[in-house]
Amino acid sequence: YEAGIPFVTYTAEELRSVDGSFAASSFVQSVTGVANVCERAAAFAAGRNGHAEVLVHKTIYGNVTTAVAVEV
Repeated sequence: YEAGIPFVTYTAEELRSVDGSFAASSFVQSVTGVANVCERAAAFAAGRNGHAEVLVHKTIYGNVTTAVAVEV
């Protein structure tokens, strides 16, 4: 935990199971097997008990991408 926030990862299969329209990257696809990781991971985590909405779409900080989603 850094700042009390757990580091969680998901498999490509779990990320592909998330429905929605997400920004795609051919580079990310070639490395991970999924064309978008950050938005799909945020939606997967937020939507475990139902549906999720991505509030902050793919945002790039150097070599890191982030996204924020909430359960709806």
